[in-house]
Amino acid sequence: MSGEFFNDFLYCTFKIGLPEESAKIFAFLIFTKVVKKQINEPIDYLAYICTTALGFSAIENVMYFYKHGPGIITGRAILSTVGHMFDTSLIAYGIIRHKYYYKGKGTPIIILFFFLAALSHGFYDFWILYEGTKAWGGLITILYFLVTISIFAVILNNALNHSSFFSYKRVIDSYKVANRLLTYYGVVFFIQFIFLAYSISIPHAIGHFISSLYVTGFIVLVSCIRLSRFKLIKDRWHKIKIELPFGYTVGDPYGMNKSQRSFRIKGDSYNESFINTYYEEYFALHPLTNKTTYLQKMRLGFIEKKVFLKNDDTYYVTKIFITDENGTHKKILLKPKTSDVTMVNQKHPIVAVLEVNAEVDIENINADTAKFRFREWAVAKPYEGLEIKLLVAEKAADNTLTTIPPINTENESVLSNILNAVKETLDPDGDNNQETPDTETKKKGDPTDPKNNEAGENKTEN
Repeated sequence: MSGEFFNDFLYCTFKIGLPEESAKIFAFLIFTKVVKKQINEPIDYLAYICTTALGFSAIENVMYFYKHGPGIITGRAILSTVGHMFDTSLIAYGIIRHKYYYKGKGTPIIILFFFLAALSHGFYDFWILYEGTKAWGGLITILYFLVTISIFAVILNNALNHSSFFSYKRVIDSYKVANRLLTYYGVVFFIQFIFLAYSISIPHAIGHFISSLYVTGFIVLVSCIRLSRFKLIKDRWHKIKIELPFGYTVGDPYGMNKSQRSFRIKGDSYNESFINTYYEEYFALHPLTNKTTYLQKMRLGFIEKKVFLKNDDTYYVTKIFITDENGTHKKILLKPKTSDVTMVNQKHPIVAVLEVNAEVDIENINADTAKFRFREWAVAKPYEGLEIKLLVAEKAADNTLTTIPPINTENESVLSNILNAVKETLDPDGDNNQETPDTETKKKGDPTDPKNNEAGENKTEN
């Protein structure tokens, strides 16, 4: 490096970035030959290419450790290692776009993303190596790192959206991912503390830990949370934006406070693994309080589909059954609560019950959410087998059981057990020849036994 701005930038890009990315992609190509049969979805390309990046980074980190000592452990583990993964993931993303977007016809896109990887690598290194920016260049590198976290999250998201195994019932537990990442980084902090305490002194280790906690801790927290948040929409290519992974939002998705401003880490903050348990399934929808409510009591619900409206806010189109003699139902929207208290007993999701005007097309991404009328908070819970037997038996006993929601063929055995329980309830001796509903057109519905209705336990209001 000569100390001249453009010369040194080109040096970082083509003398550092290009050779290192070439080494990683070479290792990746050899690796894929061995595991070729295991690559059957986009995320596999990212997983294997990031593995080669981790191997490269591990060797580099050992060299830096022997040269600079244990003080560089967290910086290398947090910034450099993830930076290596991001740079190489750009190459994998080029392969993914070539195969899944251009259907194998966009070969130049791979070359383009390869040079983008080298450019990204060089840009990261330049600000901390160039003599004219050494005093403050680290700040630009950190800001750039945070931008790459946003891009990396979108790349991972797009890969998951185009999985051949995609299903809205199979979602990522964002809490578990974030907690694991934070735990791993916690171990890194602890290891550095032990090395510094042993090689220098305990007071020095404590001082170093405290001084690095604010900046490094913030980076770790933002990175772990953002890289655990995905908006899974089948076949959607989310746009890659040059943006920080955090910002301010205005308003709330329930239409209750349009002037609300809040700081948030970007990405879908809600852990969909809880509500998606009921996707295309029957469940119990309980009012959150015992006061006079819109639902009035526990209702049988069935989530038909997910819709994504403005800003990709997620809503669940849901049938709630009135359970009268006609088996009538009405459609509502459920919007999971994503702030403050979001769960009951840490397992039952709290949802906003929204009533929609008939003229609103909820399939339209530009639907006016201002016309969604918030009615109340409710809690989604599963059914127990005994509860549905009791209700079906009760309905059959007073001759008002005329319809049961249709059941999937794989669950017909459940319906058979329910109907047998009804027979036993109505005629324990087996003498009653009363006809039962046609099993080919029925589906389980599991309303909750009033004795087991837990809604009264959950009196917390938000």
